[in-house]
Amino acid sequence: MLFKHIRRNLARAFRCATVLIATCATFVFLTSGAALANPSISGSTSGPDGPIWIPNYGTGSVLRIDPATSAVQQEVPHVGDHPMVIKALPDGSRMFVGNFGPVNPLTWSVTVIDMPSGQVVKRIPTLGAPYATIILSRDARYLFVPTALSMVQVIDTHTLEVVRTLPVVFPPGPAHIEVSPDGSAIYVMSAAGILTKYDAYTGAVIAPPLFLNGAAPGWGALSADGETLYAINFWSGVAMIDVRTWTVRNTVIFPNLYAEPISATLTPDGTQLWVCNYGSDEVIILDARTGAELNRFATDGAAVYAGFSPDGRTAYLSIVSDGTPLIYFSPLAGWYHSKQNAWDPFMANLANLDTSLTTYDTATLQPIRSYTTKGAFVAGIYPG
Repeated sequence: MLFKHIRRNLARAFRCATVLIATCATFVFLTSGAALANPSISGSTSGPDGPIWIPNYGTGSVLRIDPATSAVQQEVPHVGDHPMVIKALPDGSRMFVGNFGPVNPLTWSVTVIDMPSGQVVKRIPTLGAPYATIILSRDARYLFVPTALSMVQVIDTHTLEVVRTLPVVFPPGPAHIEVSPDGSAIYVMSAAGILTKYDAYTGAVIAPPLFLNGAAPGWGALSADGETLYAINFWSGVAMIDVRTWTVRNTVIFPNLYAEPISATLTPDGTQLWVCNYGSDEVIILDARTGAELNRFATDGAAVYAGFSPDGRTAYLSIVSDGTPLIYFSPLAGWYHSKQNAWDPFMANLANLDTSLTTYDTATLQPIRSYTTKGAFVAGIYPG
């Protein structure tokens, strides 16, 4: 009898322990999933119930937008000269804004904003305007800033100081960078269409320059496992690079030479790459593994950047309205008619063009709602 009583108590304790372990495991999984809503893009999310923070390149401000209604909740003015890209710390304490302003050296900077209050707390000067993108390391300790003076400056996100400056010379002109998952290497895509791998601490070249089968890779992406790089060539298409073998394993050439792919974003599950074609007013969805085209849809204006909700069911597209056509020269396509703001895709404020943040259903590829103003939205941070 005593043995049966002990056995029942042990069985009950085992069941309770099993439930507890399963509950804890589920909690860890869910919270980890929320923290890593898009693990390939460190600093791209604002938390499970967070807002959208979007920079307006034309007005020099950052907007806080309710993702459920597209209503503006707050505007942070005077952020910097042409803010383009935002990255946020995982704890939601700070965000960093890259200010592209290329003319006045006094405005070359990264702006630090306190996220709870939406107040500017510091401007960190840079050697050259932060060019195109800024990238957080996976552990969010360092912010890597490529500049127009052919350098990559590394900012400590704790001390808010520049701790390293790495020259980019093979070749010069960093257009986009990615950071390896362990933070030991950076992959630099130059305007000439060449990829080079550098040591993230010493700046030494640790892999030979690799031609990307195109020109002007203004944006890129890196898979969550760090094994595949994507170069978005403005005058070609998309190059897929195998990091381990250091080879271009596939090049997706778009038939329309005037498509002008300007950015691309991996979906949170890493299976799709959404490519924004600025010239042809459309988004092309590629299989992230094979490069095969899965779908495409037209946008009401020039598609600039796509962000996603953590479950991947919602996309947030930055779109700039089309300007008056002009004659434009492309190194690959020659002379052709393009958009009024083709020389600088983000000069929509000078042309007094509308810019919108449009919410799409990723299943139907139909717009749900939109917020429109003057200026130019680029890449922000999104709920996750």
